[in-house]
Amino acid sequence: MKIRTTMVAAAVGLAMAGSAYADVIFTLGNNPQPGEENILFNGPGTTSGPALTVTGRTNNSDLLVDFTSDENLVTPARGQARIEAVDGDFTTLTFNVETGTFGDFILNPIMNPTTGRPVTGTVDVTVNLVNEAPQTFSYTVSSGGNNFVTITTANGERISSINIASGTGISFFDLQQPRISTATSCPPGSENNPLCNPIPTVPEPGVLALIGLALSGMAAMRRRKQS
Repeated sequence: MKIRTTMVAAAVGLAMAGSAYADVIFTLGNNPQPGEENILFNGPGTTSGPALTVTGRTNNSDLLVDFTSDENLVTPARGQARIEAVDGDFTTLTFNVETGTFGDFILNPIMNPTTGRPVTGTVDVTVNLVNEAPQTFSYTVSSGGNNFVTITTANGERISSINIASGTGISFFDLQQPRISTATSCPPGSENNPLCNPIPTVPEPGVLALIGLALSGMAAMRRRKQS
């Protein structure tokens, strides 16, 4: 029975290993991607706050994108996006392409200095995917200014939104230089567009083979016990 239980656990674990990890890669630093676009404010169809949601446009594909928080936001400068909280800080900020998806994103959150000296804290970046479970990456940032993280995807995976949250109770007050790649509009009727509705990740053939071996072993143990 102990061997059988172990083999069942192994089979379940192998099944999970093939599907539980989506194709999202988090890389510290500013790593430009092919087709990268800036996000611009103060142009046609955009709003710069103060509001819980401010809306910008991608500079090449001309798609509307939203930044939403639980605090009123403002974009203090024209041109490349910079998002601040009106009251000086916020603890969460969500980004999405309006009725669309995207493949890569670069962001640079800045912690709020409270003593005149650099402040460090943890930021949790959660990537919400179209057909997979969300993936979260936590890393240390400071008020010094260079807190870039580059988020990329592989194997056709697509992102529906990204949430940035303070992970240590220390708020951040500024998101600088967000950039996006492969942004795509997904209006009604786009269900067959792989950039809007990618095929979910399935277990690799090697994982399936291992699961088959584990199940075969379980069957052999059962026959031996019955004989």
